[in-house]
Amino acid sequence: MDIGLYDLLGDYLVHGDLAPRPQLGLFPDDKPRMLAEGFEPVGEPAEFHMLEKDVSIRHRRGWFAATLKPFYHGDRYISTGLALPWRRLRLSALLRWLRTHHPARARLLFHLVDAEQGALLVGETTAFHFHRQGRRYYVTTIETGRAAGEKPQWQYSAADWVRRLMSEFGDVARMRAMAGGDADVLATLAEIEPCFSDD
Repeated sequence: MDIGLYDLLGDYLVHGDLAPRPQLGLFPDDKPRMLAEGFEPVGEPAEFHMLEKDVSIRHRRGWFAATLKPFYHGDRYISTGLALPWRRLRLSALLRWLRTHHPARARLLFHLVDAEQGALLVGETTAFHFHRQGRRYYVTTIETGRAAGEKPQWQYSAADWVRRLMSEFGDVARMRAMAGGDADVLATLAEIEPCFSDD
């Protein structure tokens, strides 16, 4: 059975993380099994580190390769991120999907310094990072998770990380002012404005 992109996005919104997916070899609580399924370790196992594996995801009428990134501290599982290739998921398409399928979920838009990149924070669990290319924003990575423990190095929150590094876009007028008159940036912002106009 194949897996669609919106199947995975639904996992993030319903469960706050990707659910185990045997079709993708994803068994987050069983690291040895995932290594046997083709995941590659990245980083030192005693510290924060991840496994990575490229998988085929169905989207619209085709397929593309995405990268699963289960994240750990030692053997303690935290969450699974997802890296998407360029120009596969428009931020505007994600926003429309959220309004249709998860209308009650709080949505906050953040930017890093300027309007070139930022993150859409949904609830307090999931961050959709995006970059501008031409006149569109595209989602590039999805991060989620919250870990807490008796040791400081076990504290982690994808939402807190976004809030520390980025600033809220604010209202539409402020968003437009950030464009500095650049026509491409204004067109990029105009595409996502309707998704926030009724908030």
